[in-house]
Amino acid sequence: MRRRPGRAIVAAPGGFLHLSLLASLRRRPSLQAHAQLLLLGLPLPPAAASRLLRPHLRAGHPLASLRLFLRMIRDHQASPTSATASREQETVPNSHSLSAALAACSRHESPFPGFCIHAFLLKSGFTYDIFAANSLLHFYASFGLHSLARNLFDEMPLRDTVSFNTLIDSYVQSGCIDSAFGMFRNMVKGGFQLDGWTITALLGACAELRDLMVAKAAHGFARRASRQKLFNSEEVVIGIVDMYVKCGAVQLARKVFDLSEEKAKNVRVWSVVLSGYARAGEMDEAQRLFNEMPNKDLVAWTVLIGGYVQAGRYNEALQLFEEMEATGLEADEVTVVTVLSACVQRGAIDLAKRLHCLVNQNGLISKNARVATSFVHIYAKHGCIKTAMDVFHGVADELKTVELFNSMIHGLSHNGYGEKAISLFDEMESLGLYPDGTTFVGVLCACSRSCLVMQGYKMFNSMLDKYGVKPDIKHYGCMVDLLGRAGRIDDAYSFIQNMPFKANHVIWSSLLTACKIHGNNKIRKLVENQILALDTTYKPEKLTLSGLFSDKKRKEVAARVRKAIRHKSEQRHTR
Repeated sequence: MRRRPGRAIVAAPGGFLHLSLLASLRRRPSLQAHAQLLLLGLPLPPAAASRLLRPHLRAGHPLASLRLFLRMIRDHQASPTSATASREQETVPNSHSLSAALAACSRHESPFPGFCIHAFLLKSGFTYDIFAANSLLHFYASFGLHSLARNLFDEMPLRDTVSFNTLIDSYVQSGCIDSAFGMFRNMVKGGFQLDGWTITALLGACAELRDLMVAKAAHGFARRASRQKLFNSEEVVIGIVDMYVKCGAVQLARKVFDLSEEKAKNVRVWSVVLSGYARAGEMDEAQRLFNEMPNKDLVAWTVLIGGYVQAGRYNEALQLFEEMEATGLEADEVTVVTVLSACVQRGAIDLAKRLHCLVNQNGLISKNARVATSFVHIYAKHGCIKTAMDVFHGVADELKTVELFNSMIHGLSHNGYGEKAISLFDEMESLGLYPDGTTFVGVLCACSRSCLVMQGYKMFNSMLDKYGVKPDIKHYGCMVDLLGRAGRIDDAYSFIQNMPFKANHVIWSSLLTACKIHGNNKIRKLVENQILALDTTYKPEKLTLSGLFSDKKRKEVAARVRKAIRHKSEQRHTR
């Protein structure tokens, strides 16, 4: 028996399919239903669009959410007449849709859309809606516009705990700790109820102060002011532990951790205590705690690896990284940078190359200047200038940073590519990046090693006049080295005499080396007297002659000098 074909459902406004999709949006707003409406060309009433703002936002599409809000405002009619609209009697926009739109604005690259919605709030009278006003407060706080946020807060006719929490947290995140405490005092005086967010923000402010006495007082206040269930929550426990760790009281942090309920001991709390031991250099205790962790995530591994690097135990750091890889965890930006710092110290160029291949697969280097800087540094240190330059040029111009340029300029300088380093300095300026003191140390070293005296003087004189960078003793030392290498010993000595501060042992030793190389005995004696005044144990004959031949062209001479010194020492001992 054949089945009789049924009639097709007509996709028309107000039809069965249209009403079914709108009903599904009322029950459970979803992007799938929205997509079906768009594909069928069916209209989306403003009230239904309002319910789709949050799903778009949760899906990571704030711009789509904002566009939908603007369309909703445009299509809204005060007196709906159609059959479809009669079923959508919700007020549009309402406080929830405005809150979602402001949340989208807070993730926008510019605060301008939020300013427009603020104007809409003023015009439509929603400033008296505390839910919408709190969302607007959060928008201003997310952009760090504290003065505007505070003005809005002061003008709000109604405030609640969320209003205070938003402003306090924004002050803490921006480092305005005094303002955060002042707002907290006003909250307590006003009799507002404290919740978990309030306590967490207070603990965060105390952590930034790094004052142990204040931290202990905040701990006691939090215990008295909050319920036992709230005090033992994960967020409050991690706030207390983090506060004590940042105040350098790792033992107190461990005590709080040990006394906390098991349900509050998530992996974040374990990692914070672990970081406390790592910061204090107590790596054996950190390792024991790490071994006890029931679940080890990437953060915990990275914290322990970083602790070993900080303690100078590079071999253990690299071994730990290999153990982490064996578990199947994939290194992120922080892990890569941490491991690379150990590679630099141990000269583990092979591991650095393997990491390079690993991060190239996900394009992390080209997207992250910090990771690229670490690779440039280690490749340049090992003389792999071409590879370092490939890494440098692999980063898009808009993502390049001063630190990345500094690392590449120093690498070129120390490997004898002075003119390329200066060319890179010009490229840095063309991108609108301003050089700092470290940049000029690299450029002046490049001029020194390539004997570019006039270029060096030009760079040195432009520091303060053009770029506002005040030269320090390192920059003066580079200029002395430049003049000394070029054989202008008298100019170098005169330059030292006119320095705004006294020359140190390094500068005088640099000039002494130049005097030895160029045979200027007159200045040499004056320099030795200066060194003797700084170091009474100095004796001219103790100067290591092989140290005068540091350039590549003089390696053979340096080797012969070292051999002669060793031979003379052996003869003295056999007598």
